[in-house]
Amino acid sequence: MRFIKYILIIAILGLSVTTFAQQEQKLPKGLVTAFEQGNSISLAAFFSDRIELKIQDKEAIYSRSQAKQIMAKFFAKYKPKSLKKKHIGGKANAPYFIGTLLTNNGNFRTTFLLKGTGNKAIIHRLSIEVE
Repeated sequence: MRFIKYILIIAILGLSVTTFAQQEQKLPKGLVTAFEQGNSISLAAFFSDRIELKIQDKEAIYSRSQAKQIMAKFFAKYKPKSLKKKHIGGKANAPYFIGTLLTNNGNFRTTFLLKGTGNKAIIHRLSIEVE
């Protein structure tokens, strides 16, 4: 009887962990809007002090202000139409996002890693690659 009791407890704990992990994580308010509007100033508010930025084939670590300028140039050349979510995952305090940025000059696979929670999450790594 004890054995069955332990199995039941383990099964309930396993189901609750699985259910918790499957709950969709939320992105900070305004982050998707900043991408869709091509607003590098609003987007830079979500950057960490030092951000790993990869745009097409160029990759480096930049300061927030450098990354803001790079994103402004990117948005000037590729005016965004929308950002479509493909997947959001990761841990509660380190979510990642994978999606497609639709622009007037092509589509880009967009991936970013955030650290923190809720509206206080900041982007540590941003990758924009041609699809």
